[in-house]
Amino acid sequence: VEEIIKGRKAMFSENYQNAKKISILLKSKKIEEAKPLIKKISDNYKKLLDYFPENTKEGFKTEALPSIWENKDEFNALMQKASDDMIKLAKAIETAEDLRAVQKELMWSNCTACHSKFRAPH
Repeated sequence: VEEIIKGRKAMFSENYQNAKKISILLKSKKIEEAKPLIKKISDNYKKLLDYFPENTKEGFKTEALPSIWENKDEFNALMQKASDDMIKLAKAIETAEDLRAVQKELMWSNCTACHSKFRAPH
């Protein structure tokens, strides 16, 4: 249980760190350098689907709310959407006029949607 909770926390943390790096890279128009990070975030969201078994609801400083398990289909759909949106972001940054707007729509909005319903305030 400890390994699973710490593993998911590490993946979410890595996603956040990579998302910040992506923002910096895109601000500098370094699109090709951002793409591997985008792919990594997408892959992590898919892996996270397996990191919320019933026996990991509490302990080890988890910030996951019970709503994850109460609304498992919704949570899983959000993880899948976040993964899919990162793939869309990798394509969209090629031609986007406003890189900040496309990041907000395809990356940061998923973070906000999940945190507002499935993560304890911190």
